[in-house]
Amino acid sequence: MAVNGKHVRKPSRRERRSKRLIILLLLVAVAAVGIAVWAVSVRGRDEQTTDLTPDYAPQQEESAESMGDEGDEKLEAAEGGGAVSLTYSVDVSVALSEETVSLYFGNPSRSTENIVLQLVIQDTVIMQSGLIEPGSQVSTLRLLDGAAELLEPGGYDGKFVVLYYDPETEARAIVTTEIPVTITVTE
Repeated sequence: MAVNGKHVRKPSRRERRSKRLIILLLLVAVAAVGIAVWAVSVRGRDEQTTDLTPDYAPQQEESAESMGDEGDEKLEAAEGGGAVSLTYSVDVSVALSEETVSLYFGNPSRSTENIVLQLVIQDTVIMQSGLIEPGSQVSTLRLLDGAAELLEPGGYDGKFVVLYYDPETEARAIVTTEIPVTITVTE
């Protein structure tokens, strides 16, 4: 074949196939990079919507009631440390229509630390109490805003996450406790 008086060789079948393969691989690479960027941006957005755990004690839980165990001797704790004795049930119920959580969780008078209780399903905090002082218990708490839209009626494996706060400084302790629970969600 001649173009402007010069002879141009026609690409062979193998060369055309190689060019197509290179173009296809480039398209796959661009698509993979696009998917990776999308996944990171979506994951980052999800992590931003997760409730943050307060570093200092929040307000006292309004629905907390006395356990009636006043006068019990406090647990012994090492200097600068704390000790807790928890009372709870591993069966939890969520009523979507009322946006409430029915549970039993107590922080007996023997404890030396205040607590905050979270209910977590699939790494998402759906409920968080206010401060529960020693000698107090809770049986009904509210779902966090938007949590009802994330759930469907049925059974879930979840966990209580217990956060500890020094009653004097109100600073959060490094230690947390995770307790596996069974959650039944109803309309």
